[in-house]
Amino acid sequence: MDYDLAILGGGPAGYVPAIRAAQLGMRTVLVEEADVGGTCLNRGCIPTKALAATAELLRSSRAAARMGLGGTLSVDYPAVVRRRDMVVSRLRKGIENRLAAIGAEIVRGHGILRGEGCLVVDGREIRSRFVLLAPGSVPSMPGPFRASGFDTSNEALAWTSLPESLIVVGGGVVGCEFASILGTFGVAVTIVEMLPSILQGLDPDVRQIVHSSLVRSGVRILTGKAAVKASRTDARCSVELADGTVLEAEGSLVAAGRLPRLEGCGLDEAGVQVGRSGIAVDEFLRTNLRGVYAAGDATGRWQLAHAGSAQGLAAVAGMYSGRPVQVREDSMPACIFTSPEVATVGPAEEEWKARGVPVVSHCSRYIANGRAVGLNETEGFVKLISRADDGILVGVQIVGRDASSLVGEACLAVSLGVRASRIGEIVHPHPTLSELFAEAGDAFGPGSIHG
Repeated sequence: MDYDLAILGGGPAGYVPAIRAAQLGMRTVLVEEADVGGTCLNRGCIPTKALAATAELLRSSRAAARMGLGGTLSVDYPAVVRRRDMVVSRLRKGIENRLAAIGAEIVRGHGILRGEGCLVVDGREIRSRFVLLAPGSVPSMPGPFRASGFDTSNEALAWTSLPESLIVVGGGVVGCEFASILGTFGVAVTIVEMLPSILQGLDPDVRQIVHSSLVRSGVRILTGKAAVKASRTDARCSVELADGTVLEAEGSLVAAGRLPRLEGCGLDEAGVQVGRSGIAVDEFLRTNLRGVYAAGDATGRWQLAHAGSAQGLAAVAGMYSGRPVQVREDSMPACIFTSPEVATVGPAEEEWKARGVPVVSHCSRYIANGRAVGLNETEGFVKLISRADDGILVGVQIVGRDASSLVGEACLAVSLGVRASRIGEIVHPHPTLSELFAEAGDAFGPGSIHG
């Protein structure tokens, strides 16, 4: 064998396990036909969060008078784009340098699986003891929008100027994040969602806060309405809804989810079993082919960069040690970078109830937190969810300022199986947003101090 591990795909589910395998002394090759970093770094997580940081600063500036400050800021979108691209380029080069420094080889080209232990890259055969498939995903384009001219997040992140008005098809994570960012930049945004509410999968109280915040910022939200027709000219796009409503705007963004990238990878020819949601793997990320694993979006389990990385790391650990390693599904975190932010770990309260598991939940609200009041960020709450029978923390949902950073404590507590009341007994520094956890934890014991 030329290598111990050959990885198809250079996104987070590919380059992260490549680094770990090289750290363990495995001869590793990473096959990538485009840019290392995949969708997350180049066309997803990182560029949108760079835009979100600019939007957050702009929102804060508009509230400057409340903080005793004067002056205004305006959007220079070409400059915003230049900064966004600089962030992406810097991180991509850092990953490439890290791979090279640790001895993981990068092969540029289109890779195809030929069978157990074999990849072919533009005619070159690569033999390896193990193979990890991480081809990623592609944007979903529903029927009415398959005509040319309708943009997905890929195209939206290549815009060098902003439309005056925009129709966002889909009220999931991608659609709401773009609506929050572009609405702040002054674009007249309309979200069209066929389901009864945006951000399905979150508890209703969390969804409602994001919904209200978007509406207050000027975003129009139409839920329970499916798009049945769509057309596009050079200047305008038109979308007809099932109830006959016709929407028109200068720009469009189809954010209807993503699909596993399964075509063109040689999966069928190699005999890899594919299920309804993606590449079929067992709980240890193994496909039906000996020595062939899969991770990331292509498995259809999550569409989260860190989940793909965790899967890839678990696969490598199993390859190296010979002892299969499993990723715990019920302690997987997720973040949504709207305003306010949302962060969760573990299933939502509604999901636990749907599973027939009795749970108890308590909240601590930002408006009762001294640091939040000082920051002028009083919208939101931290909700702890515990099993009713033993009080073990099984889920956390946060909506509010810095939720994406606060969720780290929740990840640790859920992963370790801590009792919710124990969090209230742990001393948290004052005045900080982290005290929200202590307050919610206290509600499982003697009661929260500030309510």
